Amino acid sequence: MALRKKNNAVVLLLITMLVAASAAVFAAEKGGSLETLRQYVADLKKNPENAALREKTIKYAQTFKQKPPVPEDYERHLSRGTTYLKLATDSDGYVKAMEELRAAVAVAPWLAEGYENLAQAQEKAGLFAEAIQSLNFTLLADPSTKNARDIKNHTYELEVYAEDAKQALKTSPNVALPPPAPPTPVKIAPIAKKQTAPEKKTNPKVFVGTWFYKDTAPRGEQISTQAFTINMGADGKLIASAPRRSTGAVGTVSVFELDDDTIRIQITWKLATIPSYWKTEDYELTLTDNDSKLKGSYRIKSSGKGEFAEDKVFFKQ
Repeated sequence: MALRKKNNAVVLLLITMLVAASAAVFAAEKGGSLETLRQYVADLKKNPENAALREKTIKYAQTFKQKPPVPEDYERHLSRGTTYLKLATDSDGYVKAMEELRAAVAVAPWLAEGYENLAQAQEKAGLFAEAIQSLNFTLLADPSTKNARDIKNHTYELEVYAEDAKQALKTSPNVALPPPAPPTPVKIAPIAKKQTAPEKKTNPKVFVGTWFYKDTAPRGEQISTQAFTINMGADGKLIASAPRRSTGAVGTVSVFELDDDTIRIQITWKLATIPSYWKTEDYELTLTDNDSKLKGSYRIKSSGKGEFAEDKVFFKQ
């Protein structure tokens, strides 16, 4: 009888050890504890402005080998907030969208989509500093997203609006992206020489001046944007220079060609604060009949937004 009890005790001990070992293996495979994640979320709901805790929660959720389940409340608040954002035409509509989207990121603070949609609502409402922070949390939650470079570049654009509105920028989270691949050199065919009669040769002085084009600002109003300036040196040769930008970008004229009534200018832009950033602007323009305007193609290529081209009319002010 005593031996049987001893054997039963040994068996029970072995079962207990196996269960504990299995639980340990399961937790190791999972990489994190759902109970701990729930506690982080509960603490964050009590203090939603705690950026450090939010960052800690996002990073903890990323330790899971299998992604944590998405709460149904998150899906509901996300859908409602996105719908309010689509319908919004004034500040009240954006406030409703932000309330729902803030509720979404409170339920599942490790999911990127809620922050990205919240940033859109905040930007529409003029809360540029908050929109920047939400976009940074988007990148923290999903650093491998395909449009990471575009999102980061958009935060730099919003910095200008935040500074103009006297809004203090948030310091957390600070998200760094891997440097992009260097740009592929683009070979541009030289401008074809035109057969122009000697008596119709264009006077180079008509190109001298500061040239502008019409552009649409983010808020919809039409503005005049400075493209480049052309001066004539003491030797009679034309010199092109890049304008100054409020974003702090520094432009260098890398190509300047003149062929009678046609010019070709390429400006390369860099940001001292972002070594990986670059952008090129290509202008291939021809004088109009009255020599008062330039008309032709305008192409942009950058590290974050690919390539864009359109026809524009340029004028002097």
